[in-house]
Parts: sequence; C-alpha cells; structure tokens
Amino acid sequence: MLNFDFSNCRAEVVGFEHGITQDDLKVVAPKIDSSHKQMQKWLSSGEAFFLDSPFEKGLAERLRLAAREVRDSFDNLVVLGIGGSSLGLKCLSSACLPPYFNDLDYKHRKNSPRLFVCDNIDPDSFSALLEILNLKETCFNVISKSGKTTETMAQLSMVLPILKTKFGNRWKDHVFITTDPVSGPLRKFADEESVRTLDVPPKLGGRFSVLSSVGLFPAACLDIDIESVLDGAMAMVKRCKEISLETNPAYMNAVIFEIMRYIKKKNISVMMPYADHLALFADWYVQLFAESLGKEGKGMTPVKALGSTDQHSQIQLYMGGPNDKIITFLGVERFKKVNAITHPLESFDYIRGHSLGNILIASQKATTEALKVAKRPSITITLTDVCPKTMGELFMFYEISVAFMGALSQINPFDQPGVELGKRLIKDMLSKR
Repeated sequence: MLNFDFSNCRAEVVGFEHGITQDDLKVVAPKIDSSHKQMQKWLSSGEAFFLDSPFEKGLAERLRLAAREVRDSFDNLVVLGIGGSSLGLKCLSSACLPPYFNDLDYKHRKNSPRLFVCDNIDPDSFSALLEILNLKETCFNVISKSGKTTETMAQLSMVLPILKTKFGNRWKDHVFITTDPVSGPLRKFADEESVRTLDVPPKLGGRFSVLSSVGLFPAACLDIDIESVLDGAMAMVKRCKEISLETNPAYMNAVIFEIMRYIKKKNISVMMPYADHLALFADWYVQLFAESLGKEGKGMTPVKALGSTDQHSQIQLYMGGPNDKIITFLGVERFKKVNAITHPLESFDYIRGHSLGNILIASQKATTEALKVAKRPSITITLTDVCPKTMGELFMFYEISVAFMGALSQINPFDQPGVELGKRLIKDMLSKR
C-alpha cells in the first residue's frame, strides 16, 4: 500500500511564501477539469496507453511462458537497452531481488539467471562484460521500441558476429528482441531472421513502458512476481479514477507541483528514497520527470538523492541554500531484516535495541522535521514494504501524476522532441565518412 502525505507543503507548516494556501488551490482549480478531460483524450487516442497496459488480458501469462525458455536454458541474462528500455527494469529488479543478487549461487537465486543491464556504450565496460561471460549460458534481450536506437543497435552489432561465430545458426537461441509489433528496422531484422520477439504497444513511450514487456519480461526471467506488479498498478489506476483531489493522490501530487512551479517558483524536484532497494527508483523518476515535462521553457529539474547517504552531502544545500526545491521522501514502513543492536559503543547507548531499519526511518523523519523548521516544503510517500505489488503501485502513481502535470502545464508529456533531435544529429555525424 502506498501512503501519500503532503502536509509539509501546507502554508500553515512551512509558511505562506513557500507553502500551499487555499488561494493557491483556487488559482489551479479551473485547470483540473480540463486537464482531466485531456487525460481521457490521451487515453482514447492511445497516447496514455500506460493506463490500460496492466489490464491487458493474458499479458503476465504470455511473458511468463516466454521467460521460462530463458530460465530453463541460461545462467546469464544480458539486457541491451537505454533510457526507458532499461531504467524501469533496473529499478524493479533492484527493488524485488535480494541485494548482491548476481553474487548468489544458482540455488539462492531461485534458479534464475544473473542480470546484466547494458545501458551505456562505454567500450571498456561493454567489452569487459562480453569477455567474462560464458556466452553458451547467456541470453540477450535487445530492447528498442522504435528499433532505431543507435546505442542499442551498436551493441547488438557487436554481439551478433560473436554469437554467429560461436554458435552458427543456433545464435538465435540466445536472443529475444523487444520492439514495435509491426514497424522499425529492428522489427524488420527480427522478422527476416525469425528471431523470437516480444511486442511493445505502438503508442507506449519508453519511459512509460516498465509495466509492459519491456520491464516485465526480463523481470519474469528473474522469477519476480509480475502478476503482483500488475495487480499493484491496476489498484492504483482504480484509486486514481476520480477527478477529486481528496481521493486521487496522483492528481493531488500533480497539483502541488503545479503550484510549486507556477506560483511558488520552485524549479527543482528532489527525489530521495530512504532504502537501498528503492535507490534506483530515483533514476527512473528523473527520466520520467525530465523527458515528459521539460518542454516549451517549462518543467522542473529533477535531482536524485539517497537517504541517509545524502544527508551527509546534499542536505546542507537543501537546508541552507536557495529555497527553490520541493523534496519528495520515499520511505518504507518495514524492512525485511530487523536485527536489533544489542552492544552499542558506550557513547551510543541511545541506539540500543534499535535495528538499522529503525535508525534509517528515524533519519528520514528527522530530516523531514529539520526541513520543516527551515520552511522547506516536502512530500512523503511511504510504502508498507518493498515488494512487487507496491512497486506496481509506485510506478503507476508517478506515471499518472506526471501525465497529469503535463495536462496542467498544457504540454504533451508523451513526446520528446529534444531527444529526437539529438538522435538525428548522431546519425548525421556518424554518416560522414
């Protein structure tokens, strides 16, 4: 279950200059109905397909069946993808798998392959990985919705000759391709070579695709309960069906950000999880937020942090620097390990009887309280625990919220013209001989 608390954004708590007042809500109120209607239009046109994706009949079963081929045959799963083709998976796997998963033996990985996500084309690290892997025991999942991503196609172009040399015509046994169902050069290649494929819905953008085959197929290969992920996502869609801010936390979050950006002149959004299992959620959030909302001179700059690590690096800035930020704390009610400290050093007797989880939760609450005293607004989102279902809720909460932010700001959160320009320029530069 996801709990949403925005009390530390209220003017009564952080002051009228930086906190939300009833007058502020009245300024935004006229936009809410039209923005909700825009969300419905996007849903009807397919641009907001992410809202329907978790309800797709038989999705989990199909992906589990395909994943069984990987689980039964391979000890390594290498994902080739970048941006929305990798960040959601990295977050989901980090949240749901045991720490140091790749270092565990086969039995303690529950008969699952090790996971390697190659989301950059640094030649040193990529070549090193190919050299240390036993390719006979390795499957490659190539992910590009458009099938035109230069970096991913470059990786594939390096891998294919190696596989063909080692395995001849059986190289196809080592590849799954996740791409558009009908168009794009990667789809054309897969069809011509009869490579196994998984479809990405045509209008589903990469940064909104974690709850599709993009994120869920490799997750299923790792024995993550993808049915529960989808259950959590569906529960959040139902929770956010109505237009009322009192019952729709995703809309309320979006309205708060609109007020903070438009009225309070906050131009930085900090996402600060207080759990290592959630650390990579901040990476996923940064892409979703930046690529969806940074257009037409609008948007806020997303920044990632991690508690309590960054209490000792960034918090001084947030406490004493410009008051131009809204901070979201992402916390957990309970951790899996609860061993209490029984023999603290003499000067630290106050931690006796507490677990590391207790101390981490206290650190989060203390930081929230300190920021409140300094009149710095913050939101707190708390998960009962980190599990597949709560991750499904969390992903969907932010996908809905960011899409609604786009509607409130009167921009399209589903395109990325700045990214597309860069892709074209890369192609032009590399085409010059």
